[in-house]
Amino acid sequence: MLITLDESHRQLVHQVRDEAGEWLATKGTDQYRGGLDMAQVHANIDDDFDNFPFVGWEVDGRVVAMMAIIDPEADFWTPEELAEPQTYISRFFVVEHGHGYGSALLEAVVDIAARDRKDWVRLNCWSTNTRLHDYYIAHSFEHVRTCNIAGRMSGALFQRRTR
Repeated sequence: MLITLDESHRQLVHQVRDEAGEWLATKGTDQYRGGLDMAQVHANIDDDFDNFPFVGWEVDGRVVAMMAIIDPEADFWTPEELAEPQTYISRFFVVEHGHGYGSALLEAVVDIAARDRKDWVRLNCWSTNTRLHDYYIAHSFEHVRTCNIAGRMSGALFQRRTR
């Protein structure tokens, strides 16, 4: 079931982000590796939590997947793309992989975007994590382009038309 996360979930978001980093380290990707300032990572999560809605997928009273619905990142998208009606997702974390929880959350967000008359669901993800790229493609997203911006390891842009 789709829920809106509240202050009682803030610490869970931080915990799941840390667990995601540990899990990714076992998958042969450089995502979340290499000298990240974890204090800054968590400050950025708090900033997003304070300024944007987080939604989650709940199963048996437990939040098992979560993401932030944020403003599109202007350094990645063109002015024309930024002007289009869209839902922009970030900080997509799954507590337990392989159960379809992330897929359920993603589909629920796409459905809401369509109901809200948004043309697109868009995101920016880690540039070198091709398994993550394949995940989005398997969920009907298309790769738009990959941007190479100094200081950013993300920049692989994906979008999915909602209607």
